[in-house]
This record gives sequence, C-alpha cells and structure tokens, in this order.
Amino acid sequence: MIDYFNYCLFWVCIMGLCFGSFFNVVILRSLANESIVFPPSKCPKCGNKLLFWHNIPVVSYILLRGKCYFCKEKISIQYPIVELMTMLLFAFSFIKFGISTTTLFVMFWISCLIIMTGTDLKEQLVDCNIAIAMAVSGIIFNLLAAGSSGFIDSLIGLLIGAVILELIARSGYLFAGVRAMGEADTYVAGALGAIFGKEILMVLLCALLVSMLFIIPMFFYNQYKNGNKLTCILGILFALSFLILKTVWQSYFTLAVFIIIGLALAFSVLRGIKQAENRNYLPYVPALAAGALIFLFFII
Repeated sequence: MIDYFNYCLFWVCIMGLCFGSFFNVVILRSLANESIVFPPSKCPKCGNKLLFWHNIPVVSYILLRGKCYFCKEKISIQYPIVELMTMLLFAFSFIKFGISTTTLFVMFWISCLIIMTGTDLKEQLVDCNIAIAMAVSGIIFNLLAAGSSGFIDSLIGLLIGAVILELIARSGYLFAGVRAMGEADTYVAGALGAIFGKEILMVLLCALLVSMLFIIPMFFYNQYKNGNKLTCILGILFALSFLILKTVWQSYFTLAVFIIIGLALAFSVLRGIKQAENRNYLPYVPALAAGALIFLFFII
C-alpha cells in the first residue's frame, strides 16, 4: 500500500531542490541587473552555455566536482547550499503543516527569505519589493484564516515590526550621524509582522539571539581587522562581567561593573561607526529570516 505522506514528501523535496536552483539564478542575476529568464544558464566565468545535465540540483555539483565543465573554474558552494536548504525548509513546512494552503503560504515566505538572505549576504542589497509581496501575502493569509480580527492583527504586527526596526536604525543618527541598519531591514521586519501579527515581538527576539551568535562576532572580527582592538577587549570584558554577575557573584558591585563596561563598549562601538571604513552595514536580513524560521518551526 502506498504511503501517500512519504510519497508527497518525496516530491516536495524534489520541488525544493528545483526551486533552490531557480533561487540561485534569481540571487545572482538580480545583483547583476540581468533577466532571470534570458539568456539560458551559462558559466559566469567563461560564458559557455551549460548543458542540461549541468543544471541538475546538487547532483551536477557533485558530478562536476565543483568545477565548470568547460573552463574548470570552481563553482560557488552557494549553489548546492541554497538548493539543499530550500529542499529542507520545504520538507519541514510540509511535515508541520501537511497538505494545506498554509503550507503554500509558508513555502512562499521561505522562498522570499532565501532570496533576500542570499542577496544581503553577497552584496548587502535587498529588493524591498519582495518584502512588500511578503507583507501583502501575510495580510491575505491572516484575513483568510481569522477574518477581520486576523486582518487587524496583521496590520498591527506590520506596524510594530516596521516601527521597532526603524527606531533602531534611526538611533544611529543620534550617536553617529548614520543609520544603524539598512532600510531593507525595516521592510522585512514589517513583512514578518504582517505574517505573525503581534507575535512579531517574539520573532524579533529570536532574530536578536541569532544576531548575537553570528553577526556580533563578525562585527568584532571586523573591528579587530580595522585596528580597533579596544572595542574587542571591551566586548570580552562585557561578556565576562555578565557571566560573573549571573553565575559567580551577584551584587551591586558586579552590576555596576557590568553597566560601566557596557557603556564603555557602547561608546567605543559608536566611535568606530563614525569612521568611514566602518560604515558598512552588517547584513541583518539573515538574522530576521532565521528568527522567523525558529519561531515558525519550533515555537508556534
């Protein structure tokens, strides 16, 4: 007897691989201002048109040993990573939500997040139209799911997400004369708010935790490369003072030390932002995407 769930899951995985392959095209060609339809797939190094078996998701990368069939230049590891990630996330969506309209909406949101994450990581550029499409679909989803109350909750979530991220971004003007975050982050946070409603606060908290694990270490690494070692030292002392306060010695003295080091770290970071070479925005869309996926698959 056919196990229809596993049968459907198999084809969802195949679909995920195929969509992941297409998302690679969208990510790379949108950054190069090229059509995502024409011309046919080609090697970005030598320009030769790829054969059909060069475009099989993941399999082609393995068969070609990560190199172009024609010029032998290395193929970016991005290709199989995006394909496998799309497959896994589509599979998780199907496993959790089954055969339903919810699954279709979730897959659409995942697709948008993958594309925006890819362009943000590569060039720190995000197409805000994708975020707008997410927001519109989120409003429609909540309207269909809960009627007028869902529609209102979606609008409130959109407002909360956009306002919080925009306030954080504009706080940079107060201290350093520049935005603390890119404009696209506000669009993405608003879109996630339209999807999750008032639960956007939990999504933003998840994103903050993710950023602390990945983006903050990246920031301190860049500070170290730029010669701003004081910020790195203060960052280490801040982490140690927090651990001491929470685990070893909890008193007004350790709390005062924690606050003083935290303020010193904040001023050091803001002073570094004022320098021209440190004004590149760290990609935050990946953290927002990760926060949304954590909340979607493990919390709700």
